[in-house]
Amino acid sequence: MTEERVKVWFGEVTPEKDVVKSDDFKSSFLNCYNAVLPEGISLPELGAELFNSEEEYYSELRKTAIMAGNEMVEKELRRDDKYAIMLLKAMDQLDESINLLTEKLRDIVILKESEVTKDLRNKINELKMLRGSIEKEINIVISKIAPNLSEIAGTVIVARLLERTGSLERLAMLPASVIQILGAEKSLFRAKAREKKGKPARYPKHGVIFQHQYIKTLPSKKRGKMARFMAAKLAIAAKIDLYKGELNPDLEENVRKRYEELLRG
Repeated sequence: MTEERVKVWFGEVTPEKDVVKSDDFKSSFLNCYNAVLPEGISLPELGAELFNSEEEYYSELRKTAIMAGNEMVEKELRRDDKYAIMLLKAMDQLDESINLLTEKLRDIVILKESEVTKDLRNKINELKMLRGSIEKEINIVISKIAPNLSEIAGTVIVARLLERTGSLERLAMLPASVIQILGAEKSLFRAKAREKKGKPARYPKHGVIFQHQYIKTLPSKKRGKMARFMAAKLAIAAKIDLYKGELNPDLEENVRKRYEELLRG
């Protein structure tokens, strides 16, 4: 009769208390949930023998649990940021459809009002409601995975930054100077091309983050300063969101104070 083995975080255990040590503790940890040990078997006691002491056993368990936890969090973040990016693309496509249909509706109504135009108007309203639901979902997802970025820039702008980079992890790896001009790549390439030809070149001062009220409401001469400051805080916020996920209200407050200084000056 084949002896039944029970999966535990450091390998497998037989009813005879024999231990088959795993080559990958993290994988074993993630695959041993709901394990029921045979009666009379103590996991810490077996672990103490395997790792030479109870202290070493708990030390290795703690290290493995942290590694496994980080992997699970990273997987969850990757799923959610991709989800938010796809939602944003759907919302943008809806905006295009709504604008196009609204324009056509105006043209039709000029010629004639009919049941068809009423149906079209109703469908446009339905699309607007759907668009609102998608934006609400974006707000929920982005606020969860990127609380600090959301506090500074707002969920939709953060979603657009993620769309440009592909993930929160990639965004967190970027320097502030790159975050500042995300979304203005075409303008940047044109400026570089002109410079290579010896022509005057005007480099972009901001990209996606220009949509933020702290930048677009400032006089044009001050927008570059605000964009640089905000990008620096966003670079910090992205790293905190990726590795800690804890909200630091000082970041948003510093951005707001800088905006008020530039507004007064």
